[in-house]
Amino acid sequence: MMAATRLGTGLYSAYLAYGRLRIGLQLALGLLLVLPPMWGLLGFEIMRLRAAAEQETKSEVGNLVHAFAEEVGATVGTIDLSLVGLRDRLQQQRADLGGIIRRLQQHIGETVLFQVAITDARGRLVYSSVDTSAVGMDLSDREHIRVHMERQGDRLFISKPILGRVSGQWSIQFTRPLYRQDGTFDGVIVASVAPAYFVRFLDKINLGEDATVALVRQGGDILARNPAGPDGKGIGGRMDAGLFLRPEGPAAGLYRRVSEVDGIERIYAWRDLPRYQLTVLTGRSVESVRARYAAQQRAFLLAGLGASLLVAGAGYLLLLAARHRARAVDALAESEARWKFALEGSGDGVWDWNLARGSVTISERTRQILQLEQNEVPGTMEALQDLVYPDDLNAVRSALQKHLVGETPTYLMEHRVRSLGGKPPVWILSRGMLVKRSRSGKPLRMVGTFSDITDRKRREAQIEHMARHDPLTGLPNRALLNDRLQQALLRARRENTPLALIYFDLDKFKPVNDTWGHATGDRLLEAVAERVRGCLRGSDTVARVGGDEFVVLLPAIGAEDDAQAIGENILAALNRPFELDGHVLNISASIGIATYPGDATDQASLMRCADRAMYQAKDAGRGRVQMHLGRETEAVRPR
Repeated sequence: MMAATRLGTGLYSAYLAYGRLRIGLQLALGLLLVLPPMWGLLGFEIMRLRAAAEQETKSEVGNLVHAFAEEVGATVGTIDLSLVGLRDRLQQQRADLGGIIRRLQQHIGETVLFQVAITDARGRLVYSSVDTSAVGMDLSDREHIRVHMERQGDRLFISKPILGRVSGQWSIQFTRPLYRQDGTFDGVIVASVAPAYFVRFLDKINLGEDATVALVRQGGDILARNPAGPDGKGIGGRMDAGLFLRPEGPAAGLYRRVSEVDGIERIYAWRDLPRYQLTVLTGRSVESVRARYAAQQRAFLLAGLGASLLVAGAGYLLLLAARHRARAVDALAESEARWKFALEGSGDGVWDWNLARGSVTISERTRQILQLEQNEVPGTMEALQDLVYPDDLNAVRSALQKHLVGETPTYLMEHRVRSLGGKPPVWILSRGMLVKRSRSGKPLRMVGTFSDITDRKRREAQIEHMARHDPLTGLPNRALLNDRLQQALLRARRENTPLALIYFDLDKFKPVNDTWGHATGDRLLEAVAERVRGCLRGSDTVARVGGDEFVVLLPAIGAEDDAQAIGENILAALNRPFELDGHVLNISASIGIATYPGDATDQASLMRCADRAMYQAKDAGRGRVQMHLGRETEAVRPR
């Protein structure tokens, strides 16, 4: 009996042990079935977080490099226009160069701050706005001087950063050649700009302590960098230009690399400025990308560990994963908000176009740029385009369509928008990029910015006007006259019609200057310009080409008699007394006329014939109108 009892007890114990083993095996099997997929899912989510962080950073630096490129391009363009304008003034008023430079700086305001120097044809310094004691210094060994001495054409040259012999500071040299009236080389005009001026863009926004912007010359020379490396390292150095310079390659792109300057690994966006052979770069450190989602990544790992210890918590872990994913989405939204805030901080407005819903949202800064009331905010792209100035609307729609169908990598357009209260239209720079497409390639979402460039356009127009007009009379100068004469000759050849050129200078003008002073002489020139304008048609052009020399272009005449009649009208107007500063001034003019095709068939020959006819008028007694006599090949009398 007792043996039977012991046997039963042993069998029961064995059954319990078998049950525990079975439960253990089932639990182990359950873990083997659940844990690998769960950890695979966690690993996939972590990879998605990292990919989202990197993609978001690429989008940020890509948008910022567009804005940086526009700012650098506008600044370099302003410097080049300033050099051209200064060069034109030098040919007429070299003695007042300092005053010309001061007036130019007043026109362009705080857009560009630069110093000016001028060398002669041998490379010796003849003028410096920094240190007049440096005049005579030999700069012919400098690259930016030597390139023009070697006659490499009339083009803007941008040097590597140079440590100035006079200032002792780093600067970038922007140069253009000077020419005499006969076209021979006469020296170099130089504008020196501090490298830091080009990378102040980073100071306007907050992208983190490891962010950087840089300006690089073709070939890899680093012109400017913010922040500079230790002890200013980087400026004047070189980088591997093969990262972004490829023959017939794209004009913009991305790459990842450890910086040669500070050893920090970054994701860079670059964009070419092919007109000036420059490249701009913006970068964010890889460490900052990882830091964005480090907390979420740690949370995923802890959640996976907890799920491994307790299968019963699988539901909780899935909930936790969903919760962390929602946080990741919030982080993306927060990052986008930071991006929009950075652009708003730099003065740009943001717009967001949902093509699937057909709706548009704009930021407060955009509403201010477009001068809209709170109740006037457009809700669709059609309503937004209704604000575009009518003359620019077709170009805006065409550029936008080309980007939507993939013909252009970005949408970029300068155009006007209508202003309130009859004010002049506002100029804006509109940028945008598709950020989402459907699997079939259909555009779903596009984001972009508006920048108010009205002041920049106004300054460019002022500088353009200064470069092509006489500062005293406001008349076109020789450069603008040559352009209009060239166009008039092309039209005359195409339509087989004649045109005429009237060349005259003032008789008895020198005694006015000698007797009453140059101020009275200047006012007399202004009065002469006004009277001559009154004798001409709207299609005609009068230009001042010298001290008291003027040229009139008549692009359309019926016969030579028409040109002579206008010349007689000009002479009659100038023969009338001028009352200036309480004085009655009597002058006259010697007027020469040449016609196309009767006297000459090309621009230079026509100018020579008109000039010769003027001297024929002087030989005949002055104060008269003279049609050109003789062959075009006769020598012009020396003055």
